[in-house]
Amino acid sequence: MAKLKTIISTLLILFSVPVFAQTLDTEALAKFSPSTQRDVFEVSGLVKLTPEQQVKLAKAIEKENAKFLNIVKDNEGVLTVKGRNQLAKMRENTLSTLLSDDQLQQYYRGVFDKEADAEGNAIANGLQKKYNLTDQNWKFIRVACYKIALESRVIKKMMADQPKKAQKKIADLRAEWLKTIEEKGGIAINPDDMTLTYTREFNPNTLHK
Repeated sequence: MAKLKTIISTLLILFSVPVFAQTLDTEALAKFSPSTQRDVFEVSGLVKLTPEQQVKLAKAIEKENAKFLNIVKDNEGVLTVKGRNQLAKMRENTLSTLLSDDQLQQYYRGVFDKEADAEGNAIANGLQKKYNLTDQNWKFIRVACYKIALESRVIKKMMADQPKKAQKKIADLRAEWLKTIEEKGGIAINPDDMTLTYTREFNPNTLHK
């Protein structure tokens, strides 16, 4: 129960914190082009970077931009799928080298936040239509499914070279968060087939959405 309370408290903090982590260090990046500074901002908006990290990232982005021009030039002005993948790999390698594990996780949480939010809402709304959920249970489902969707994406990205371990970690995460719904709302859900079972007596006097 203590662990459950910690999880819920963490989520309340999570939803109250803006996605953007910091502003651009314009002094440290003064010598770089506006486009490079904008690219650095897109990253530093999701994870806090030191001025030194911002400068290193800017230098890496300049190399990416040079690679981009070469790819386009060699393909008659077209950015091929292969070229796009090469550039994406360069960025991933840069971030994995430059950022700590904690920073990298925070960055990917920012990257995947909108997708996860949409998934959490879709599951909660779908179950709401089928089962006429109470307002509280809709919230419990929405929060848990958002967190599952978000952290699953982060785990897959961070552990791409360890798919079996990633799968196990995601399964544990999923079980833990689904349990919070049952503990708080007295319902067990299966997000895959969109089904719900009451695990304790339903109170018809509870407010609905």
